Amino acid sequence: MKKASILAFSIMLVGLFASCTANRGFVSSLTRADIRQVQQFEPLNYVGIIEKGNNISYNDSLTDVAKSLFEKELSRSKTIPVKGNIVIEDSLVNNRVQNEIYLLMNYVENNVRTKDLPIPPTIDSILEARNERFGLLAYNWGFTRTGGNYAGQIGKGVLIGVLTMGTMYTVPYKDMSRCGVIIVDSKYNNLAYVATSNRESDPLKAETYRRQMEDLLKKYKK
Repeated sequence: MKKASILAFSIMLVGLFASCTANRGFVSSLTRADIRQVQQFEPLNYVGIIEKGNNISYNDSLTDVAKSLFEKELSRSKTIPVKGNIVIEDSLVNNRVQNEIYLLMNYVENNVRTKDLPIPPTIDSILEARNERFGLLAYNWGFTRTGGNYAGQIGKGVLIGVLTMGTMYTVPYKDMSRCGVIIVDSKYNNLAYVATSNRESDPLKAETYRRQMEDLLKKYKK
């Protein structure tokens, strides 16, 4: 992901974790039976660390760990009929696809009506060129804190509580993991399935993603 995108991601991440998005499910007239073959794009991943205050800093190594755990759980699930992975060799095209996924996820996370959202153009053209109808877009965002930072923020919360005689008290998130999946339909140029999961859990543990995968696919299984 480009540095500019990472910066935008970091800014957006703070606001997203303060909100709660509905889990959703099938958002078009399609059902599970209609989706028989899906091609998976490379998931979008971002994991940061908070060392000072509440500022999230992107971290390559943490993102790589989370990416591996998330993709392993995604591939283990046989609920969505993934028949292949779309590998994009051209770095410019790949960056364009990643940015399109980022923008689409931004719309989804901010509760934009998903029935009104078309497939991003580059993703749509790639599916059509391969004569594929359905594409799977997935993402995971998250952060964790250093032990000292978390203890310090708890201390600040207690102090605020004392100074305001208990009328105000802040409890910081120690860590957070937010994931989502979207199935796009190139035939009708719309979204078929959308699901998100937000948990106050460590994004560097496999158990976090096992539970979130259950969240994401719960309505697909019905």
